[in-house]
Amino acid sequence: MKKTTRKAGTFSLKRLFAGGPEVRLSIRVKMALYMLAIFLSMLLIMNFFIAQNISQGNERYINDDLVTMKNNGLIYVKQMLVLNQQNNNEEGFAAIAQDLVEEISGATGNPTAAFTMDGQMLAATNSAVFIENNFGDVSLARGGLSAFTLDTESQRTRAYFSYPVLIEGNSIGMIRTVADYTILYTQGNNIMRSVSLITMVICFVSLVIAVLFASSIASPIMKLARISEALQKDVEQNKIDVGKVVRLARSKRRDELGILSRNFAEMIYRIDQQMKTINTDKYELKRLSEYRKVFYDNVTHELKTPLTSIRGYAEVLQENGFTDKEFFDKGISHILSESDRMYHMVVTLLELSRMSDAVNVPKDRVNLNDLLAQVCEGMQFKAEKYGDAIELSVRQRAVVMGSETQLKEVFINIIDNAIKYGYPNSTIQVLVNCNRENVNVQVVNSGDGIEEKEIPKLFIPFYRRKDREGKREEGSSGLGLGIVKQLVEQHGGRIDIASRPKGLTVVTVVLPTARAREGQAG
Repeated sequence: MKKTTRKAGTFSLKRLFAGGPEVRLSIRVKMALYMLAIFLSMLLIMNFFIAQNISQGNERYINDDLVTMKNNGLIYVKQMLVLNQQNNNEEGFAAIAQDLVEEISGATGNPTAAFTMDGQMLAATNSAVFIENNFGDVSLARGGLSAFTLDTESQRTRAYFSYPVLIEGNSIGMIRTVADYTILYTQGNNIMRSVSLITMVICFVSLVIAVLFASSIASPIMKLARISEALQKDVEQNKIDVGKVVRLARSKRRDELGILSRNFAEMIYRIDQQMKTINTDKYELKRLSEYRKVFYDNVTHELKTPLTSIRGYAEVLQENGFTDKEFFDKGISHILSESDRMYHMVVTLLELSRMSDAVNVPKDRVNLNDLLAQVCEGMQFKAEKYGDAIELSVRQRAVVMGSETQLKEVFINIIDNAIKYGYPNSTIQVLVNCNRENVNVQVVNSGDGIEEKEIPKLFIPFYRRKDREGKREEGSSGLGLGIVKQLVEQHGGRIDIASRPKGLTVVTVVLPTARAREGQAG
């Protein structure tokens, strides 16, 4: 049923240790205002939803009542057509119009009128009501729809309801009636007034409670503010009387505010200690700054040398092309050599920086099976240079929490060592076993092996083994396994090495599964 509606027209404090702007409102007033705003918002929202429910309930009631009125009206039309022996057409409807409106009006107590389908009034119990209030419901009924207009202009609320009379699929006329729902809307308005009154009472009570609660919370905080203001001059003079702070901040409260007071005194004490430490270490900081400058100057020089050489050969090769085959081969070889040297230098510097700064990389879920497959595939090219083969064996799905980049670096380093120090034309095995708690990754290669007393030293930064002739290993900086150990431990795991002379060397990395790490976090 379509509906149309028609309605009438300070206290101010200085910030701790700073000369910032003054506080315009005390914390007591702010807390009271915030709590009042929360209560008021909740009550306004409650009022809004109550008003919406009342309005929707009224509309549903009116709609259901008018549907019942329509169904009864159509029954009256059919009965009167039969009783008066009239045809089911417009002429028959016109013949019973007067009796029909009186019958319906008598049954419902509402003014009723009958119309032809072109809008001409045939009969009415109170024609003035329908002539003076010709709303849009009549036009909608002419189009075959049942519609009502809710008129709230006057002190009364009335629904003007029009519906077509359909007999055997033909529209033979229209009936319009006026139903009074003033009592229904009056009751809704009374409910809303009662709710509004209750809302105002609750707001007042809430304001009183908010002020009392804010005072109990704000008083110790304001005390700390006064303490900080009293100590401002001492702070500016770089001199803090810690004993004075402790005496003033002493509180008998055992709640969070009492803890705040004691922590405030502890914080002042620590600040004083830090200031003394800074003054003591001023010279050391200056020396470290100078050392860092020298270090970066040296690094810049070391990087500039291979770059200058590479650029020089590249410019000559660009000019000569392939005209001088011997010089071309020499230049390419030099560029590759210098690039490799510079690459290892940069990698070493990055690892040193990472170890010294102890950067914590965000941890994500990492599928270790996929990661190891990528690493083995990437390292296969280097293994083939020595006739080696890398075999990956995975028994269960292994998922850990960690940094994919760091874990990839761990296994690249371990497999690279297996290639570098293993026998040529051998097989390097990468075995993955997983249980509920841990993932075990073993890298196995055959080679000269490592003496048992040497194994703990391998993880010491810059330590490099000596071969039987007393020469240090070429191409090794002594950082690799030290960095690997640190990365594995940052992931909550451990690394172990077992080796036999002229036999197998097994490097085992144990990492907690993602499930185990999430259980610990929970």
